[in-house]
Amino acid sequence: MEISIHQNATTIGVVRPEFISTTLDWWHRKSVAWGNSSVIHADLTHPNLIAAARGLSPLFIRIGGSFADIAIYNMSTSTSNLGEAASTNRFATACDRNRQLCLTMQRWDEVLKFAHDAGARIFFTLSYIQHTRDETGENDQQDWDSTNARQLLQYTAQSKYANTVFGFELGNELTHKHKIQNVTRLVNAYEELRHIIDETWSANSDKTKPKILGPASIGPSQTTKLLKALGSHVDIATYHKYHGGGKDPNLVQYAKGTSMIQHPTNFHELSNAVNKYMDKPEVWVGEGAMAYNSGRQNITDSFIGSFWFTNLLGAISKSRPHTVYCRQALVGGYYELISHETMKARPDYWVAYLWKKLVGTKVIGPIKSPNREDSPDEYTFGCCEGAGYDTLLIHMFCAKEESSNPIFIITNIDKKSPFSLNITVPGTHITKYILTGKGGRRDSRSVVLNGNHLLAIDNGKLPEIVGEDTDDLVVTLPPVSIAFVIVRGFQVDECAPPMVAAANGTSQIEYSSSLSTAEQRRVSSDGHVPFISSESEMHHPVTLHEVQRLAFAQLLFAVVFFAFIFYLRKRIRKPKTTNNTRG
Repeated sequence: MEISIHQNATTIGVVRPEFISTTLDWWHRKSVAWGNSSVIHADLTHPNLIAAARGLSPLFIRIGGSFADIAIYNMSTSTSNLGEAASTNRFATACDRNRQLCLTMQRWDEVLKFAHDAGARIFFTLSYIQHTRDETGENDQQDWDSTNARQLLQYTAQSKYANTVFGFELGNELTHKHKIQNVTRLVNAYEELRHIIDETWSANSDKTKPKILGPASIGPSQTTKLLKALGSHVDIATYHKYHGGGKDPNLVQYAKGTSMIQHPTNFHELSNAVNKYMDKPEVWVGEGAMAYNSGRQNITDSFIGSFWFTNLLGAISKSRPHTVYCRQALVGGYYELISHETMKARPDYWVAYLWKKLVGTKVIGPIKSPNREDSPDEYTFGCCEGAGYDTLLIHMFCAKEESSNPIFIITNIDKKSPFSLNITVPGTHITKYILTGKGGRRDSRSVVLNGNHLLAIDNGKLPEIVGEDTDDLVVTLPPVSIAFVIVRGFQVDECAPPMVAAANGTSQIEYSSSLSTAEQRRVSSDGHVPFISSESEMHHPVTLHEVQRLAFAQLLFAVVFFAFIFYLRKRIRKPKTTNNTRG
């Protein structure tokens, strides 16, 4: 089959460099799926875990989950204020009763250091439900008591790793199962959180002030209702998205078919709500995976789940203003990227790892073919059964390297047939990275690159990723495979590096980062991985002629300015004349 693109392909979506991010969750040790992987118990010093997170840098790590809403923070320090001491003692006592849901200063320092060393930034879900209960323990009965949150924020602002924290959410899935009814009370709590952050970080002006994210809700319907009330109070909208249940007996069949893989193709309802209710629209999936209830063994932790994951990333990146997807979870559950038992990487980790190394932030399209007119959506190319039933799907991005090359991301779920694609563009050759399950198995938990390189993290060392070059523009995908294919020698205008694009007068990225350029400089000076989320923030002149005109104007201004200064000095120094007459 032939596919092609035009040199003047358009930009469909723009995501952050942290587009693929992940989570750490609160969970009890008694859960078989989680074991010691909770944010409280995970071994954050394990070299494989640090290497795995660093391999996805830059990234965000969301710390939240269902139990985040009843967690306690023990930030106890000596204090002479009796009221503060009483509150501190109250939280310390609560922590003693349930250490699995207690974040101590020592553990919080360890979490911040882990993120810092991995080149990650944290956004943290603050407990809401716990602090709205009455004496009987019933939820949503009183205004949010911010005392414990304030203690955590004050301690964080004074930490040497303060800039590791990107932002805070307030509450987790609060309207799910009617945990709260009083949205006005929640709005007031968000206003109070903003005041606490402003007040706390004004006293630590050398630190980057955290953003406020939310409402960390489920699906477009609940999120839309909450954003109507909260849109002006959050900097970035967040919600959670799963596409099935881990306990669903039919999940196995869904995962092996085409319907599940092509299901996540429309995020427009949520995008419309964000655009309507927020001044600076940006939305993240703050928690997501194929299946909730901790996923499903042999599905969400095996290669078969990677087809869904790959196409989800392709689909959501085309739906502005989605810019980040936080995959549940880095470690823990049956959807984990890194096994909490062996610290080995699961197949989805390698999809994320290659994506971070090879794929840029611009989605481009459309993909054209004389063999096919209909596709799953306007910019995803599908073959060969019909929209919704295709066994082969193709997404197109700008490659990460600064060479204006496009990269195709292709999935072939057909378990019997290979597939050959002829890319009919005036390129010179292709570099391909083809992933298959070990032994060609869909249920494998190990992944092979280009048929001979078993991918693994060895004692904290990530493998070298080397593509295979071919002299023609034909790529053959084995059955049940995922391919990243870079077309060399063919430049797409939209993929040009910023200065080249400026000189050519081509368009720039249109979405604005939530971090200002100045904030990014402060973060990078503190040792973190810096990012420029929007090329338009770099303030490049539009064309080379504008650069020349600007330079000439500056020179002319300097000449006039110094001439004026010279004239003033000459007037000041001129001696006064006097009439010397004798009588």
